Amino acid sequence: MNDTSEKSKPTIFYAKNSEARVKNRSAKERGGDYKNKRNNDGFQSNSKAKHDRIETFKPKKFNKTVKPAKAQFDLADEHDSPWQKKVRDNEQVPTFGYDGYRQKKEETLVYSENSCKAVFKHRRLAIVKLFITQEMTYQFKELINWLVKQRLGYDVVSTEQITKITQTPHHGGVCLIVKKRIPLTLLDYLDEYDDQVQDCIIAVDDVNNPHNLGGLMRSAAFFGVNGVILRQTNLLDSGAAMRVAEGGIEAIESIKSDDFIASIDLLKQHGYQVIALLPCQLKSISSTELSKLKFTKKIALVIFQQINNKLINCADNIVHLQGNDNMSALNISVATGIVLSAIKYQS
Repeated sequence: MNDTSEKSKPTIFYAKNSEARVKNRSAKERGGDYKNKRNNDGFQSNSKAKHDRIETFKPKKFNKTVKPAKAQFDLADEHDSPWQKKVRDNEQVPTFGYDGYRQKKEETLVYSENSCKAVFKHRRLAIVKLFITQEMTYQFKELINWLVKQRLGYDVVSTEQITKITQTPHHGGVCLIVKKRIPLTLLDYLDEYDDQVQDCIIAVDDVNNPHNLGGLMRSAAFFGVNGVILRQTNLLDSGAAMRVAEGGIEAIESIKSDDFIASIDLLKQHGYQVIALLPCQLKSISSTELSKLKFTKKIALVIFQQINNKLINCADNIVHLQGNDNMSALNISVATGIVLSAIKYQS
């Protein structure tokens, strides 16, 4: 009875080497099983296995700080081929003089067409980088070619980007980063120009407005002034002064002087006629009308907006421009241009 029941039971085999047999199967069989399993399990209509995984694709989340235009650009790139070359606009925000970055002590900005062309003409080795709009590239072909040969950088950017760099809309579509000029001492200037028969130099005191200073330098360059004496020569590095000067600053030597009285005395020793230009006619100060003044070959013109009696007392001649009751005085840059014109006419 027992033997019969034992024989009727099914024989159970334990597959101890089942893992080995799976490993020994051909790659083709494994691939076929994998595909069949994926086809059977991937799309189940009525029933779901306990461990089935459903893939969900969520839209890309963008940071709120990202601009909408840039977000749409990135979204389009998600579905494009990664091997496709993209030509994008340069959206990099320049770091010079913008967004909290401090202007470097040894560099400054020059903008507007004539000012940048003057820098390229007189001191191109001081150029560090160029920012320019597409419309202005034709005007600066020579400069761009020179930058390429020198392996210096230039960026073709939008008008809005140059406005951010210069912090002004009056940039003319072009901007240069240049090294600041190193001013001369008066002794260095005299060593260079002392042998000349004719020379004209101006000493500017208390003219701090960059627009007035730029207009003054434009007039000075127009009438052939060779040097300008300033207490603060860094005023000539102002982008606004350079723009108004239309490149005139680049044609004039910058001379630093901490003591105007000593500088005027030194000019007298070298044969310069020192003329003080009054901003307006004063009864307390005896002056000469411009038409009655005689000029020598070497002239130092002292210019100031606020009356400085010490400088007036050091001058050989004091001159004023005759006005009327409607307007007693001219803008300092205009008055300087009139005097310089008279000096050039007599010489």
